[in-house]
Amino acid sequence: MSNDQSAIKSTILVVDDEPDIVELITYNLEQHGHRVISANNGISAMELAKSQSPDLVVLDVMMPGLTGIEVAKRLRAQSETSSLPIIMLTAKSAEADELEGLGVGADDYMTKPFSMQVLIARINALTRRTTTSQSERTGSLKLGPISIDLDEHIAKVDGQAISLTITEFRILCALVNNQGKVLSRPALISNAIGPGVAVTERTIDVHVTALRKKIAPHSSMIATVRGVGYRADPPKTDSD
Repeated sequence: MSNDQSAIKSTILVVDDEPDIVELITYNLEQHGHRVISANNGISAMELAKSQSPDLVVLDVMMPGLTGIEVAKRLRAQSETSSLPIIMLTAKSAEADELEGLGVGADDYMTKPFSMQVLIARINALTRRTTTSQSERTGSLKLGPISIDLDEHIAKVDGQAISLTITEFRILCALVNNQGKVLSRPALISNAIGPGVAVTERTIDVHVTALRKKIAPHSSMIATVRGVGYRADPPKTDSD
């Protein structure tokens, strides 16, 4: 390990019922300066998430008993872990499966077999976004019935707080901060996930789909600009 990796960067909880995968991920993360704790089932994962306060969870979807989908739901429902970044791993590659994972609160979704370099890059991007969010600009953003408190990291629709992942929150901030302007998918990837991270444009589409569901009944305020990207439109008035 190089000198710049000697200090622990983040604590990562790896959850998978396949020991070989846990061992592989653990070895590579430790080589990159992370501390790793692991669980081979959903119940143990929930206990470790509460007792060890990890900075991020790498979570397998298809586990016996408590599935990764159910674990993600429970993590998001509890105040101590509601904002914990989650990367889901699964053998399922259909868009519907990806939507389900992101819909229950995952920040990212990777299909097996996966590139270890890509996984590490996405882990680093997510943990970097989490630790730097406190130093980002403060204040608030507003788009019609949608309000965003940058200090508290809270988004509200019609005055009611909504539960967003880190990625969804940053996509919403980027769109609202540039309301009326078209943001390309690469621009949203850079804003929400980070520059230099290998992410397909479809991943952004899936995140936007999940985000639209959460801001209903105002989902039409995020418009698709075919072949380009997305635009946040201010609500229309009677005079429009």
